[in-house]
Amino acid sequence: MFLFFDVLPFRKQLEYSQTITCSRCGHFGRYEVYLVGNRFRLFFIPILSFGKKYLVRTTCCDTWYLLDPKIGKAIERKETVSIRESDLQLYQTGEPIEGRCPNCGASYPQGAHFCPNCGAKVDEHER
Repeated sequence: MFLFFDVLPFRKQLEYSQTITCSRCGHFGRYEVYLVGNRFRLFFIPILSFGKKYLVRTTCCDTWYLLDPKIGKAIERKETVSIRESDLQLYQTGEPIEGRCPNCGASYPQGAHFCPNCGAKVDEHER
């Protein structure tokens, strides 16, 4: 008789979106909430989830925060909640998705080599 089991990490995006002005980069963005953890499977059927964490990602600079589990569970139950800065703990810093042109100050998307406003070349070290 064979016994098939495994433990795999999982990530599930929860239905939540809150518009913010980011405290790290100063841009407008959204909070997106994710449930992450590990799942034990027996014969490819999920049996037990453990190590659950609620993470929040900012869409403006891709910074990740740990969310207070009480707020995360309320979001998972689809309750109306608002995430405050005091509910978050920095997990991983991200990079701004946009840069600023040194010539005219206009924003440009990450990976651009020229400013879309004035056409000036954007140097690598200024990104």
